[in-house]
Amino acid sequence: MIKTRNLFGLYFCSRRQIFFKKLCGFDSFLSSYMISLNMNLRSEQIRSDLSLDIALDQPLTPTKMMDAFIACLGKERCSIEIFAGRKTLVYTRYDGIKDILLFAAITYLGGNGQHPIFKKRIQLQQAFKNVYLEVANNSQYNVRFMGVYHYEGNIVFADFVKETYLQKRMNNSAAHIYINDLFQAMRNGVFEKIDNFGNKIISIRFNKLKSYFNNEFETKAELFKIFEDFNSTLGFNNWITAQNAITEMYVNKWSQWKQTEWPGWFLEFKIDHFIKSNKLEHTIRYVGSSQKKNDDLDFDLYFAGDKFYGDLKASDMGYDVSPGNDQEAFIECINKYDRFWYVIYEHNTIKDKDRNFEATKFRSHFLRDNDEWNKRKEFDELSYSSRMKNQVQFVNMVIIELNRINFRNVLSNFNQGRQTDGNARRVKFLINKRNLDNFVVYRCNQLFEVQSE
Repeated sequence: MIKTRNLFGLYFCSRRQIFFKKLCGFDSFLSSYMISLNMNLRSEQIRSDLSLDIALDQPLTPTKMMDAFIACLGKERCSIEIFAGRKTLVYTRYDGIKDILLFAAITYLGGNGQHPIFKKRIQLQQAFKNVYLEVANNSQYNVRFMGVYHYEGNIVFADFVKETYLQKRMNNSAAHIYINDLFQAMRNGVFEKIDNFGNKIISIRFNKLKSYFNNEFETKAELFKIFEDFNSTLGFNNWITAQNAITEMYVNKWSQWKQTEWPGWFLEFKIDHFIKSNKLEHTIRYVGSSQKKNDDLDFDLYFAGDKFYGDLKASDMGYDVSPGNDQEAFIECINKYDRFWYVIYEHNTIKDKDRNFEATKFRSHFLRDNDEWNKRKEFDELSYSSRMKNQVQFVNMVIIELNRINFRNVLSNFNQGRQTDGNARRVKFLINKRNLDNFVVYRCNQLFEVQSE
């Protein structure tokens, strides 16, 4: 036996391992070695029936992964070619473009078990970048960085769209994916997401891989397109004053125009106006405020086409948590409809106390001038001044989906204390905005243009 130690503190303990390292290159060896270490740790796994398990990873060998690609794509269109000194699987699409498939197993992050058990990754090797550089100027070829997930015979592929990853060091850096991304692919066929770092990841159910490669599958759902159109009207990065928002809601006879927490109500007003103006009620309805029907649950949005509920949240960028909904109603909704969306718009805030309470004074005088001041209360131009926001600037938007496999991981109890009559308020959930990528199903594309400026 020979024992050697490299700079990373890893021990290679046999002649066979050293030979394998020289044959395949250190990148491939280290990737395989790290996977073997992490296989001793349990993490979340998704079965073919969409149920969740907590178990050890079951990664396929490189040969088995290649077999899976060929089985899904068809042997007649697959070939082996050599790029950058590496034998590589190539798929010829219907349009004649050749996809070079560089792949690795999707496994748990591992370490000492300190990572969330719903977070997985592939190892990106320097060899991937070398292959890309060799064909970068050849329009006949397209390089894909692919991940292969396997558990109990269930296979899900992932396309880690290469452009952002190529900007990183490729010496065994990780590309992350989450168990909910795999779940979404199993349920929908193909699922596209932009993560918190601007990386685009597309997860694909095994029987949709050929359709995806040949651009025969729409990756963006109709609902996401609706929100994309709405976001283009909201005025991201523009400061919205309380004075302008309250006036606009009043002029348009919005029932909640008097509320002190005006940013959230203004957001609801804007989306309701957008839905009605574009005649989208067959797909999405605003059911908050006074517009509920008798059988509507106590949430803001009902997605009529897909038959499930959601809620709008205007949340301050300065907070890691956001109040959710009544626990009882939420769990009833999950049990009945199998999923729930939180549509979260984050904003920067200028507090009114930092602007000499000008918004508070405006609101109070506006109420009195329009004969809306509570007649039983003495006029006070600083009423509710401690809660008033002077201006907000919407800068971020995500949709998180909570479903039966993930909702327990993001919610915690939020006790609101007692009502004015002394009775305890109903317990709500609190949304933890940290580590949201296991729950995000849509993120506003234009934000990354903003963040990169």
